[in-house]
Amino acid sequence: MEMTSEELERLAMLTRLERNKEEDVRYSRELGEILEYVQRLAKIDTRGIPETDVVVQGFSGRKDELLPQDPSVREQILQNFPDSLAGALRVPAVFEKPKK
Repeated sequence: MEMTSEELERLAMLTRLERNKEEDVRYSRELGEILEYVQRLAKIDTRGIPETDVVVQGFSGRKDELLPQDPSVREQILQNFPDSLAGALRVPAVFEKPKK
């Protein structure tokens, strides 16, 4: 299963990746293989297996704490980001079909 050129173009737009024709062919094939694997996983009967939200219970890998931040860094990020609203970064919806 290969990704369509439209799907690949949308993915490139969302990730802001530049690519060439050779990369398009390779990415289409590789991402298609990943999607096929995910489809195979979706067919596995998991009834009776408890849901898991984290692989290792009780360990996040780091202490969850707020660190002091220079306010100018936040402003610089907002100024350099393509789109923002009310101090928040705006990104395109990933799981919705693009509006035509």
